[in-house]
Amino acid sequence: MKLKMLLGSFFLLFPVFLTGCWSSHEVNTLAITVCIGIDKIENGYRVTEQVINPKAIASKRSINESPIILYTSEGQSIGEIIQSLTTQSSRRIYHSHLRMVIFGEEVARDGIKDILDYFMREREYRTDFYFAVAKGASAKEVLSVLTPLEAIPGISMYSSLETSQNFWAPTKSIKIIELINLITAEGKNLVLPSIEISAGTAMPNSTEVLNKDTGIKKPIFTGLGVFRKDKLVGWLNEDESKGYNYITGNVKKTVGTIYYGNNDRITIDVMKVKSDMEVYRVNDKPAIAVNIDMLGTIKTAVGTLDVSKEENQSLLNKLSEDRVTYFCNKAITTVRTEFKTDIFGFGEAIHKKYPELWGTIKDNWNDDFVDLPVNITVKSKVTQLGQITTPLFGEEKE
Repeated sequence: MKLKMLLGSFFLLFPVFLTGCWSSHEVNTLAITVCIGIDKIENGYRVTEQVINPKAIASKRSINESPIILYTSEGQSIGEIIQSLTTQSSRRIYHSHLRMVIFGEEVARDGIKDILDYFMREREYRTDFYFAVAKGASAKEVLSVLTPLEAIPGISMYSSLETSQNFWAPTKSIKIIELINLITAEGKNLVLPSIEISAGTAMPNSTEVLNKDTGIKKPIFTGLGVFRKDKLVGWLNEDESKGYNYITGNVKKTVGTIYYGNNDRITIDVMKVKSDMEVYRVNDKPAIAVNIDMLGTIKTAVGTLDVSKEENQSLLNKLSEDRVTYFCNKAITTVRTEFKTDIFGFGEAIHKKYPELWGTIKDNWNDDFVDLPVNITVKSKVTQLGQITTPLFGEEKE
């Protein structure tokens, strides 16, 4: 009996001694990519990879060397182009830590389905990186810009996108699974954040410029790119992008300024937003009601308006509601008149509520969407006045 137990234990434990890190790679043999840029050229694509420079990052002393290295190659197949970059690097280019993929505008307008096919099939890529579209510059130019706060620009762009989505609201981060689901969805088209190179007196393409010049250019997220299926059709500005995010429930926290008269300016810190979309059937046609509830606190109050008075708080709520309603209606109008593509998910909501009705209108939805009745209702409530309640300077005018 004991012999059988010993033999059984041996056979159970034996495979443990045969295991090993068969797919492991030593870090000093890898060139780690954090950002990939894809531009359109005449006969295919130009792919630029932003790779961490290990000498600049690992050095314990300051060296005048860029923290990144750019590798660029051209061809017709994304997979082939990226594989060909091995001829330029002494280390194996490694993609498991990829943070951002930047599409050039021409690539996005031409369609991104074939590119996404590569990223989904290649097992080295994880699914937690973000996408953006370069506006007013090529993807390669965006990747060339060094950033002052973060040593690695790709990581800086990744963090900036997350932060602006959580605290400002005109942007939206999107990963590859959600992106593909939106391309294949019925009744909802995708948006991607737009990234530009800001105005400035110098392009920070070296550490020397980065350290000395205060007027440097930076990569910044400025709004959203509007798609029809997998093709870019246009841009939303900052106000329209905020309106889109309010309608679709993507606003987590933001700040907005409202004006009363010529002298009063109140900034409200929006702490919580809840958006609900309801579908109705009127005369056998769909209609949409979007209800938005907001909670906020007063961040600054410049002027003579006494915000502690109940009637003035009601006034502030009304002004805040009007402001958000304007953003939402502006986004809907722009998308309807200029792009004719349902990025808000109105069609998706109709599909869920009235599937039989959706079956009769889905083939021409981008045209029917233009005339869809949409009612925006915003309710705002200022819950706190800050650490002071009355105007710090001056008296309220009669």
